[in-house]
Amino acid sequence: MKRFNCNPPTDKSSIQQFETEAGLRLPEGYALFLQQADGGEGFVGNAYVILWGVGELIEMNKAYQAAEYAPGLFVFGSDGGGEAFAFDMRSEVKPIVSVPFVGMELKLARPVAFDITTFLNYSSPESSIAVPNNLRNSRVQECAGKEIFEIQPLILGGSPSDPANKAILTRPQHIEAVRYWNKVVRELRTKG
Repeated sequence: MKRFNCNPPTDKSSIQQFETEAGLRLPEGYALFLQQADGGEGFVGNAYVILWGVGELIEMNKAYQAAEYAPGLFVFGSDGGGEAFAFDMRSEVKPIVSVPFVGMELKLARPVAFDITTFLNYSSPESSIAVPNNLRNSRVQECAGKEIFEIQPLILGGSPSDPANKAILTRPQHIEAVRYWNKVVRELRTKG
């Protein structure tokens, strides 16, 4: 995690306040991680990871409508390029899964790691964090704090490798685009 920029740590009372407000208990290892780094952003090995701070978790889950589209998943960050990282709260173990922001639904969630330690240990065979695309690698500073978004989402036939299908969005822009496309995808699914 030499190229991962950690946020300052949070304290136990902030975590407890979050758990009370959210009505859920975070995995123990993740709560300990937050007390060392309250989220952050950067490379974990060759993969790019954005982890939200404890104060953003409820707001981001509401903004991305995670409970509506993928009930039982609690999103805590992203790969900065289309995939959300979430705890699968339906399981007692609360493993980490990856799910696309656009077209978000439970059946598209795929296992990534058993816990935050495995997740952050990119060399572990159990970890399958995606490697970032070339846009993030070539424009690291410009992309910091932002999401790379497929203009035509992959689920609707957009190209994952065409640079012309990529846009660098601020968090509010990304939320707006995800909500728009998830509504479109839902409408298409109900018609089909």
